[in-house]
Amino acid sequence: MAPFVHASTDRPGRFHDGTFCAYYAANGYEAALFETVHHKQNFCAATAEAPGWIAEMRELVGRIDAVLDDLRGGDFSALLRRDDYTASQAFAREVRAAERDGIVYPSERHAGGECFAAFYPNVMEVPVQGRHIAYHWDGARIDRIRDLTDDKRIFEITG
Repeated sequence: MAPFVHASTDRPGRFHDGTFCAYYAANGYEAALFETVHHKQNFCAATAEAPGWIAEMRELVGRIDAVLDDLRGGDFSALLRRDDYTASQAFAREVRAAERDGIVYPSERHAGGECFAAFYPNVMEVPVQGRHIAYHWDGARIDRIRDLTDDKRIFEITG
C-alpha cells in the first residue's frame, strides 16, 4: 500500500497534508479516471512536460469495509473546494486524530461519482488489477486515453 509508506509534504492531497497519507479511490472507473486525469494534468503543466503519451496507469479494483465520515450531503463546500485543500486537510487531521477510518465525498471531477480517502490499510481488501491505460498529454491537457488492456482503443477526452 504505497500511499501509507510514501508520505511527503511535497505531495499533499485533498484529505492529507503529507505528514500522513490517505488511499484514494472512487466508486467507479469514470470517477477514478477523471480524478487521476486532473492531478496528472496539474503535474504535467507544473513540470512543462513535452507532449506525448506520458503515463501508463492501472485501475485497481477492490472493496472497503470502513465507517467513513460522510460529506455527500449537506453543505460541505468549504471541504470540497476544487483546488484549495486547506480546510479539507484540517478536517482530515481531526478525523485521523480521532482514529476514524476515513472520509467519503462526492467527486469534484466526475458528476455523480463518489470518492473516499482511507487512513488505514486494514479497512480495504487487497485490490486486483483492472484496466491498463495510458494518458496522452497535448502540451496543455490530457486529451486522450488509450486502453492497453486488450483492444488498444483510444478515447478522446472532451470538455
